[in-house]
Amino acid sequence: MIFQKLKSLFSSNTIKKPIPINLEKQIALLNDISNGLGEYATVAFSEENPTKKNDKALKMLSTIAEIEKSSTQLKHLELFYSIAIAYRNYCAWFVRGDDRKQYLEKCLFYLNESLSIAPDNINVKSELGRLLIEEKAIRNISKGIRFLEDLKNDGNLPSHLNSILSKAHRQSDNIEQDRGFSLCTFSDPSPAVFREERKRFRALIRKYKKQGETDKLKASLEQYYNLAVLVTICYGDHDCNSGVSGWQYDDAVKIVPKLCNEIDFSFVRNGFLDKSNFISKNDWKTFVVVFGKSTKSFNPAMKFKKDI
Repeated sequence: MIFQKLKSLFSSNTIKKPIPINLEKQIALLNDISNGLGEYATVAFSEENPTKKNDKALKMLSTIAEIEKSSTQLKHLELFYSIAIAYRNYCAWFVRGDDRKQYLEKCLFYLNESLSIAPDNINVKSELGRLLIEEKAIRNISKGIRFLEDLKNDGNLPSHLNSILSKAHRQSDNIEQDRGFSLCTFSDPSPAVFREERKRFRALIRKYKKQGETDKLKASLEQYYNLAVLVTICYGDHDCNSGVSGWQYDDAVKIVPKLCNEIDFSFVRNGFLDKSNFISKNDWKTFVVVFGKSTKSFNPAMKFKKDI
């Protein structure tokens, strides 16, 4: 079962020959020790005594190293990818501080080896992009952006990486107004994703205010406003600075595709948002400065109450 799940990650045209039984066993073993619900992860996140954790860590590392010895002769995509993920998880579960770098570099090595075999593999490029952006010890934001932008341009960027790509652009001061902005793209309407999108809009607003680009500033504020409308419909007065209950997220997943095309509001026409904390008081000041004072207000959640 585990091996079949891993196999499904890769396109059928990548695997040209049947996998030898011993290789299949190695991949299955790597996938097993990397399982987020398996014995190693369970020990890593439990309150077990340090000695037991250390024993498990050593066992996991020795297993990876033993399989790694034969990997250079085999040069197999799924094997390289499995080794990379095993090192990634070992590092996340058992390693702290400066020692993380050596294992993250091993992870990068095997992901790059995987990419040399399958240059267009979505999973490999996704993981490379994420690691290069998220992991400080091996960070290369511009390179990480290139991997994720390639996927985005081909329509293959996994939804959970949208916020990471947005953050990377923001951190590198490489952001521009998205003329194709659509609320319907939020297939993952989690507070964390909305929070990152808010950070992106705030960075754009600061940039366009500083540069005096009024049209882009107004357009960004309008997009931000409609995002806040969607967030208020999904989560009421929650400010998205923390998570929500599972049922609230599940409801939001249903709400977004149902209402995303119906949300077209503006501060000028509709005014302030009632029962909404997504837009801060300081942000509202910017709306007033740019669009003028308003005595209007409305509650998005009440307006769409019959639809949710």
